[in-house]
Amino acid sequence: MPDTAPAWHLSLTDSVYALGAAARQLRAAHQHAQLTARTTDPARIVSVPGRVTTTGAEPVRPHDEALWQLSDLYMVLEHHTAELYENAALGYAHGTAAAVQAVLRSDRPRHVELPRDRNGLYVLDPADLPDLSQSLTTAAGARDLADLRARLLACAQEDDPAALANTAYAYGECAERALRHLIRHAETHGFLHAS
Repeated sequence: MPDTAPAWHLSLTDSVYALGAAARQLRAAHQHAQLTARTTDPARIVSVPGRVTTTGAEPVRPHDEALWQLSDLYMVLEHHTAELYENAALGYAHGTAAAVQAVLRSDRPRHVELPRDRNGLYVLDPADLPDLSQSLTTAAGARDLADLRARLLACAQEDDPAALANTAYAYGECAERALRHLIRHAETHGFLHAS
């Protein structure tokens, strides 16, 4: 019976693409959360002055209360989506870098392997992102990867989570292009299926 499993390089690039797709989805969710938080900011909306009284309590302004409750809720959502996006972007950067390293070592992994905690978050340190620039050519993105890695490390030191997430995502994109370049090169030169 023929082997119907996809070739290792196809499943590996699918794995890397899925990491990028997760980061893109969470980035979009975070951007929506930011926009929603701004549109419900009580300082930006003209409050409806009507009051409601209840027995034995001070009168309340229901519109104001609703705005403050929504503002609190959306601030929590904005913070949570920012953390998820940062984690997914770091997963994309680290996972894609690991895939590139594996191909450079002539390994044939079918999937990216990343450590996760019991809550499903990747356990990654920006400082552990490998320097791929020495192993790649300019055509494969060596300079861009070196620049993005330096920026990512600077963002981590400056404790700038938004910049860290965006830079990690950019690094992941650049590393994914490098991975595809390496696989095309290996296929062109007959190394892809050699044992």
